[in-house]
Amino acid sequence: MQVDVFVNNNLAKAASKVTLPEQSRSHRLCVKADALRFAKMYQDAVKTYLEALMFNRSEVKAYWGLACAYKYLKEYKKAIKTLTKLVEIDDSNDDYFFELGVCNMLDGHPELAIPHLIKSILINRDNLEAQIQLAIAHELVDEIDLSLMIYNKLIETNPSFLKAYYNKAAMLMGMGNYIEASRTFFQLIKLNPDYYKAYLGIAMSFDKLAKYKDAIRYYKKFLKLKQCSEDAKFAKERVNELRQEYFSQDNQLTLVK
Repeated sequence: MQVDVFVNNNLAKAASKVTLPEQSRSHRLCVKADALRFAKMYQDAVKTYLEALMFNRSEVKAYWGLACAYKYLKEYKKAIKTLTKLVEIDDSNDDYFFELGVCNMLDGHPELAIPHLIKSILINRDNLEAQIQLAIAHELVDEIDLSLMIYNKLIETNPSFLKAYYNKAAMLMGMGNYIEASRTFFQLIKLNPDYYKAYLGIAMSFDKLAKYKDAIRYYKKFLKLKQCSEDAKFAKERVNELRQEYFSQDNQLTLVK
């Protein structure tokens, strides 16, 4: 019994000395800056992150938040500079390299984005968005074969990743390969019949292939799913144009009576 009391007394003394670690000034400023950033008060967030870095030049949260704020402000060079400092502190986070790649692309330098996106993928091979951005970067530097290879590999290994189908099809349209583009769009709507952008892609592909009856059909399918948008306005106008030009009863070139 005496032993139990002695042990309990020791535990009580130890507990009285346990305190929560005091949060640093830089950490508190980062919390405040994060709140400002989430409230879309980006200029104020930038000032607060910079203040946090004055107290701690190695505050990872401050560099990350600052880079994100600069990105939203479209100050991409400052975001790139900040992210470069961040990866010097921590080169194990795929998100940092991913954003570094994206900011270089937004700044008009896809060739500089490529190595950062590759690094992001090497750290985390499940980062599908990094692979998508890498494919886009290769397309922007006219390395179409590499871009297409990435899309095909994504579709092979992640058949439910719809964005890969859409981006591949859009790229094929840009290349003028409307037949393959429409086939890829059809694969997409087979996986998700509500993917309205795919119907628009099919309609435009048929339009380019002069398959106007099919084009109208798929423009209408798109409009059924998405009636209010700039694309919907285009689709409605295009349907009217095709009807008047090719399917009017008074038109000698009528394709359908």
